[in-house]
Amino acid sequence: MIGRKSLLWLAAAITVLTVTTAASASAATRERPCNGSVELCSRTLDQVVLPGTHNSMSNEEYGWTLPNQHFSIPTQLEYGVRAFLIDTHYGKPGTSPGEIVNWKPGQDGDPHALGASTYLCHEQCAWGASPLATELGKIADFLSTHPREVLTFVVQDGIDPDDYAAAVTSSGLIDFIYTGPTDQYPTLAEMISTNQRVVMLSEGNTGSVPWFHDGYAGALQETPYNFRKTEQDEIDQNNDPGENNEDTLTTRQSMDQLTNPANLNSSCRPNRGDSTGALFLMNHWVNGLIDTGVTGNTFSPDPAVAQVLNQPDVLVARAKACEARRGKLPNIVAIDQFGDGDLVSAVRELNGVSPRPFFEVTKPRNATVKSGAKATFKLPLTNWGDAESALTKVCASVPGKLAIKPKCQAVYVAQGNPGKGTATVKIATRKIFQGRFKGRKSGPVKFTISGGGDSISTSASLKVNPVKKPKRKRR
Repeated sequence: MIGRKSLLWLAAAITVLTVTTAASASAATRERPCNGSVELCSRTLDQVVLPGTHNSMSNEEYGWTLPNQHFSIPTQLEYGVRAFLIDTHYGKPGTSPGEIVNWKPGQDGDPHALGASTYLCHEQCAWGASPLATELGKIADFLSTHPREVLTFVVQDGIDPDDYAAAVTSSGLIDFIYTGPTDQYPTLAEMISTNQRVVMLSEGNTGSVPWFHDGYAGALQETPYNFRKTEQDEIDQNNDPGENNEDTLTTRQSMDQLTNPANLNSSCRPNRGDSTGALFLMNHWVNGLIDTGVTGNTFSPDPAVAQVLNQPDVLVARAKACEARRGKLPNIVAIDQFGDGDLVSAVRELNGVSPRPFFEVTKPRNATVKSGAKATFKLPLTNWGDAESALTKVCASVPGKLAIKPKCQAVYVAQGNPGKGTATVKIATRKIFQGRFKGRKSGPVKFTISGGGDSISTSASLKVNPVKKPKRKRR
């Protein structure tokens, strides 16, 4: 994965640089990738592993205090995150300029009745607050420009479901909401075809909103999210009401629950949702400074912890341990500090896919030139895959009697759903004189575009108009 500093630098550009999604003028003969990979298109959502983030809205990019993430949700989307654990709250202006603080129902009255503003916050809105509808609108914008992506949200709901539904509607995200059942899911290709590409789960309070599903009432199962105590600690505390219910492990001891092979089975024990949900969330983070000797669950995320926990081998080993204990791979792998380690690579491995580009080309226009001139063909290229091609090679074959075969050329085509590039191929034609050329004066030019394990081809017609043969000068 790109380094965190590079990602932070690029994050600022994401608000300025957008990628359009105009379809190729040529008819697509291959199914485009789903969530970056063609192999995922035929799988139902509950058969796919998604890269996820915990407290996704709490981020360094927006300047939040005690951030769980380096990057905002829009930036996370650009770099491959497809599942989000978010918290909603009512808020009001604080005493400092631009400050938002929590709405206190006992003090401020009924927020739903009084039309309080809704925000994404983590516990305390004073630590950071993003207007809910605005942030959801950014997600809708991403989906509009990335039509082959499927997302899942798990919402810790601190606001009335009707107010959440209002924000989803006003933001435009409602246009992408999945309205089907949660005990069985369509394939990603089917969700993309119907444009129902966002599954919205709540941690409990859904009201009468039909598409807002009570996650832990049958739709979602999970692992524990607090690893400050062992499985035996929990058993002892549950069996003895008088037992001390305090957390017992330090940060490093808690990390050991997620990294030590001897502890992985225990770390995958059922938590909320028991073991019945079609979707399975693997919570994979530990709060607290890495070298503190303090026990208990602290609010201080430490990137040094994430650097250990987010390594691909650690993530894959734990996910497979959870598969062994729970009978299925996790569908969401949720971490802190996305950008440290390499979550996306780990998820690719769990899905059994490799990053590769997926090219499409717009058929170039036919060309007619005078004999001896150069014919120019422009090939607009798009890349729908989840990897750029370091070297995209464009080669052309030509009728030997009409033209000289050009050298292959290299073109850079970034990823981006789609990333775009253009190859300009110039072909020198041969001298053809009127009345003396016996063959056809037109023929096909075939183009091949290849790189990163993908290859496509297209063609155009080249017509060469003969010229008069110059007369020899008498001496």
